[in-house]
Amino acid sequence: MKPRSWLRRNWLWAAGGIFVGVHLSTWLLQRAMRSSVRSEVALKQNAAEERPD
Repeated sequence: MKPRSWLRRNWLWAAGGIFVGVHLSTWLLQRAMRSSVRSEVALKQNAAEERPD
């Protein structure tokens, strides 16, 4: 009998790992973008407050 490959034996673990990895990476990307937007908004507000009209 031919030995089965690692992927055939552990396909569920591999699929679960990919699923978790994709969701973790998208969560980190969303968090980084949210932080970037907040800091950009804060910089614009500070510039508007310091500029005398």
